[in-house]
Amino acid sequence: MTGRHLLRSPARQKGMAVVSALIVVAAASVATAGIMERQAALADTLAGERDRAQARWLLRGGLDWARILLLLDARSSAVTLRQAIWAQPISNFQIRDPASGRSATFSGVIEDEQGKFNLQRLAVNGTIRADAVAALDALLTSLNVPRGTAAGLAARVAASQPAPTRAAMAPQLRSVHDLQGVAGLSPDMLAALSPYLTILPGDTPLNVNTAAAEVLSAVIPGLGLAHARQLVEERDRGQWFTSRGDFLNRLDLPVLQGELALDVRSEWFKVSGEVVLDHSRATMQALLRRTGDAPAAVHWIEG
Repeated sequence: MTGRHLLRSPARQKGMAVVSALIVVAAASVATAGIMERQAALADTLAGERDRAQARWLLRGGLDWARILLLLDARSSAVTLRQAIWAQPISNFQIRDPASGRSATFSGVIEDEQGKFNLQRLAVNGTIRADAVAALDALLTSLNVPRGTAAGLAARVAASQPAPTRAAMAPQLRSVHDLQGVAGLSPDMLAALSPYLTILPGDTPLNVNTAAAEVLSAVIPGLGLAHARQLVEERDRGQWFTSRGDFLNRLDLPVLQGELALDVRSEWFKVSGEVVLDHSRATMQALLRRTGDAPAAVHWIEG
């Protein structure tokens, strides 16, 4: 028995060596596959970051596009109109890189923020203005927003403003989206309200050439929604207002000239843009201020 065992030992040892070698090879293959998988994931991550960085640069080009359009508009027209070329959105405009042959798509829109209700009017130096709250409440009611929302927004705006005897009690507001959660406002509700509400520095005048009928009716005492819609329909058919006085004459209401902060030209505009490059997507929003016929300056930018 001992002899046979001795005879079998080299064969058994050889078999075990082969099995061990196979185990080592399998383990090495698994490790190599893991390394290659991690390298592929890293390469995909780096490519994605490269594409996102390139998409962000393309968005900056979109911002320059907006500034050029606003500059041309300022130099060609004394009024700011919704029918102007700057107000026409761009959708899926293709941008091709001649060197690489790759293509990206750009979509963007410019909005006149002075055609909206400026929520900063709700308070001055931390003190709530009852007349502005009443106007906002009328606007929100016409948009089927629950009553009481205006009071909650006014409190938030007042808390963001420094008062003569104290600093601001809440972070400053930059855009309507900063109001998420205030007075129960959800992101979807804020998105629906964004065509009517804005947050601009100071008590900016309302542009009657771009404001919606609901905003005009809420801001101007005695102007019913039906009458406001009639004025807007006439305006958008080409009978726009050439001056503040022209609007007040056509308004035909017994209002005092000095009580209404109205204008026919705008300084503040919001630019929203999106670039899609392969599987990467980048978005941007910016607030621009156009003074006179000079190029618009960037007040803030996100994205």
